[in-house]
Amino acid sequence: MKIVRRAGALSAVLVVLAAQAQTPVAHAGTVEPSKKAETVVSLTFDDGDVTHPSAARMLERRGMRGTFYVNTETVGRDLKLTRRQLAAIAKAGHEIGGHTLTHLRLTELTRSEQRVQICDDRRTLVAWGYRPTTLAYPFGAVDSDAKSVARQCGYDAARAVGGLRQWKCPDCPAGEDLRPKDRYAIRTPGSVREDTLLRQMKQQVLNAEKGGGGLVTLVFHRVCDGCGVYSVSPGTLNEFLDWLASRKAHGTVVRTLHDAIGARYLPLPSE
Repeated sequence: MKIVRRAGALSAVLVVLAAQAQTPVAHAGTVEPSKKAETVVSLTFDDGDVTHPSAARMLERRGMRGTFYVNTETVGRDLKLTRRQLAAIAKAGHEIGGHTLTHLRLTELTRSEQRVQICDDRRTLVAWGYRPTTLAYPFGAVDSDAKSVARQCGYDAARAVGGLRQWKCPDCPAGEDLRPKDRYAIRTPGSVREDTLLRQMKQQVLNAEKGGGGLVTLVFHRVCDGCGVYSVSPGTLNEFLDWLASRKAHGTVVRTLHDAIGARYLPLPSE
């Protein structure tokens, strides 16, 4: 009788051990990897400045590409890109976008004047062999007419300036939606200026990472030392790009604005 009971007890123990062997064991100190929220950074450069070829090369050395917005009537002028330089930037894989013909403040123009500035600028870019899908409003100045005209001229999206969190707007959202609610007024932090600190640029990206991801579009103008209020030192930009490259491990990637939002190339309007 005792032998039977012992055999039964042994069978029960074996069943328990077998069940435990089939059950995954969570070892101390191990944590299941969580899916990182994606933060997309778009580096945009306005006004077709003569310093932009060097900025493009800085990005290329790190496997990054940016978006370069040009005013077609100023191409070839003093301190501006030449047609050849613009073509080289595009050939390297950067996005070329519209910025109006002559960089006028659109909110001070009539709707018909806005149409000339936006549509004729895009027609010129297309005639030069580019496929512009995004527009940057000069000075970030935009109203309902400008947004409507941008759409009519065939742009699939347009970038404003401001609306995201920075030291001047602590209560603004940290990142734009990767599918922006208003594709014709994509928000950014304010323009990078000569007094913008490296840590402030980093913080704008960190804000989005901590806030669950999204799109952070940074607005640059000139890339040179001591050349104006709307400029960034090449040294500062290089340091920022090195740091930005290291954020890939945290789910942060760099894309052109076109790629970030999945912009489409739309046909030019009829005259």
